Amino acid sequence: MTTTTPTDDVTETMLDVLPPARGRRKGTLIGLGLALGVLLAGLAVPHVVTDTYEMSLVLDGTILSLLAIGIGFLARHLGIISLGHGAFFGAAAYGVGIATTNWGWTPTAAVGFGILVGTGMALLMGLLVVRASGFGFLMLTLALSQALYALSVQTSARPLTGAHDGKLLAYDRDMTFLGLGQADVMNPGLFWPMAWIALVVCATLLWLVGRSRFGTTLEGIRENEERMRFSGYDTFLPRLLAFVLSGAVASIGGALFAINAGYISPDILGFARAGDSLIAALIGGFGLLAGPIVGTFLYVYAQANFNFGGNLHLFTGLTLILVLVFMPGGITGTLQKLYHRLRKGQR
Repeated sequence: MTTTTPTDDVTETMLDVLPPARGRRKGTLIGLGLALGVLLAGLAVPHVVTDTYEMSLVLDGTILSLLAIGIGFLARHLGIISLGHGAFFGAAAYGVGIATTNWGWTPTAAVGFGILVGTGMALLMGLLVVRASGFGFLMLTLALSQALYALSVQTSARPLTGAHDGKLLAYDRDMTFLGLGQADVMNPGLFWPMAWIALVVCATLLWLVGRSRFGTTLEGIRENEERMRFSGYDTFLPRLLAFVLSGAVASIGGALFAINAGYISPDILGFARAGDSLIAALIGGFGLLAGPIVGTFLYVYAQANFNFGGNLHLFTGLTLILVLVFMPGGITGTLQKLYHRLRKGQR
C-alpha cells in the first residue's frame, strides 16, 4: 500500500496545469519566432516615423514600458501591486549619472553599473516587503520608494544627486555608448534600436519565466500561498526572485532613460512616476504581457496631446474609471475576451 503526502498532491496538481512537454516546446518555439519577428519589424520604426517629435514619443513609450512590464509581471503572476518600482528605475538612472559625471566612467560601463544598482535596490527592498501582501505590500513599497526620494533631495546628497536641481550627465566626447556618441544617444531615431531590443528581450524573458515551472509555482503562491507553505514549499524565495527580476527589468529602463535624456531629476523617484506606470498598466491590462506596453504607449500619447490646461490627470482619472468599470481586464483583456467569444461563435 502506498501513501501520498500533501506535497505530492500539490506537486501533481501543479504539473497537471502545465501543458504536455511537446505542446509546451511547440508553443515556446512559436512564441520565440513571434518575438523575433516583432523585434525585426520594430527596427524599421525610425524609417516609418520620420518626425523627430513623434519618434521621441515612441522612444519614451518604449523605455517606460520596461517599468510597466516589471509592475505587470508581479501583478499577473503573484497578484501583488507595487508602487516601489519607480525607485529601481530612478536608482538605476542615478547610478548612470554618478558613474559618468562623478567617476568618469564610460557610458556603457555606467549603464551596466546603473542596472546593478537598481537590481541591488530591488533585492534590498524585496527582503523587507515580499512577506507582505495586498494593501500592506502596496504601502510598504510606496513608503520605501518615497524614503529614497527624500534621501535624493537632501542637501548633503547634492554632490551625488544634485538634490532638487537634478543631475546633468557629463562625460568625454570621445566616449560612446555601444558605438553611439553623445549627440547620437539623444537622437531618438538612432537610440531606438537599443531601447526596442531591450524591451523585446525583457518581455520575452518574462514570458518564458511565466511559462516555466517557476512561473507555475508563482501562480500557485498567488492562488493559495498558505496551502503552498503547508505543503512544504518555501514561498519566500520565489516571491523574492520574482520581485528582483521585475526590479531588474525596471532598472534597465531607468538606465536607458538616463543615458538618452542626459539629465536626471528627483521626479523619476517620486510617486508620480510609479503611479503613472501603474495606471498605464491597469488601463492596458495585467492579464497579457502586452497589456502594460499598450497602456504605456497610450499614456505617453495622451500626455503629449491632452495635457492642455493642466487637465491630463482629469482625463487620466476618467479613463481609469471607465476601464475599471466597463473593461475590468483592461484593453487587452477585453480584446482577448472578444476574440474568444468570436471563436466560440464560429464553432
